Amino acid sequence: MFNFVETLREWKNKPYLNTNYENVKIFYDDLKYVKIDAKSQISLTEGILHLILKHPKEWVKQVFNLQKDVTLINQTHHPLYFCVEDSLISNDENNIRLEIKNGIPDQF
Repeated sequence: MFNFVETLREWKNKPYLNTNYENVKIFYDDLKYVKIDAKSQISLTEGILHLILKHPKEWVKQVFNLQKDVTLINQTHHPLYFCVEDSLISNDENNIRLEIKNGIPDQF
């Protein structure tokens, strides 16, 4: 089983630089690593989006092949770390939205 927590820790420790976008920092390497603050959003063009998210019982890496421009919205109370391939960022508002929210685990 792959340890996605360790990968996320590596993403968090990148030397991010400020950008012209409010609440967004970026580090350029083999991929474009992005940190957006809590309750913030940024738009992405077509490309590949890599996210590591906490599910109720495990950390999961999700890869999205963005075939249209999307607005990524961090609804959580924590910064969101992700990386993109072949995608640009902007402040443009898009019709397609991908919202990351705080989850509520199922009650048994």
